[in-house]
Amino acid sequence: MNSATQETAVSERCRRTYDNVVRLSEQLLQLARQPEERLHFRAEHTSSWSVADHLNHLARANQAMAAAIRKVLESETSPTKDGLSLVGRAVLLTGWIPRGVGKAPEYAKPQPDSRTDLTSDLEAARQTVAGLAARLPQIDRSPGRSRHFAFGGLRPSQWLRIMEIHTRHHLKIIDDIQSAAGSPWKAPTKSESTDSAR
Repeated sequence: MNSATQETAVSERCRRTYDNVVRLSEQLLQLARQPEERLHFRAEHTSSWSVADHLNHLARANQAMAAAIRKVLESETSPTKDGLSLVGRAVLLTGWIPRGVGKAPEYAKPQPDSRTDLTSDLEAARQTVAGLAARLPQIDRSPGRSRHFAFGGLRPSQWLRIMEIHTRHHLKIIDDIQSAAGSPWKAPTKSESTDSAR
């Protein structure tokens, strides 16, 4: 493999993680389009946050994680020599975050937003994630690290994987909230949307 090919090559694992994060970002946007009463329904036995709160948190957290990736790639942070914490290792190994254990940092706590704000925040996060596509070779190979408050020093590829795991964690909670509200809401397909417009 020549050096130009090496510079643009991306491991299958990194590509798959990125593709999953993009798909999950689109799913979050679909969830934000459900009726207001479903967005703001709370199932206290499942979570003290509503679906809208979880979506708002994910928009904020995913933006912050993408920013951490960019900062490492652009060397805007002083590299940490700290490696993963024990918790970080466990989460990356299992792909699972236990419920009710972690606390969201202040910057990622949900803020009351209108549907328009929520949708635009999620769209901004989706676009930020999409903007990482051109940097996947760097993300895949960068040895730089920046510190996550709970998981320790993460390389860019690990930040991307944490973004996927964290989003799936909250989507499972959202699914449980929606189940408590009745049946989980499903976005209409294109054909259903077209049929109802007739």
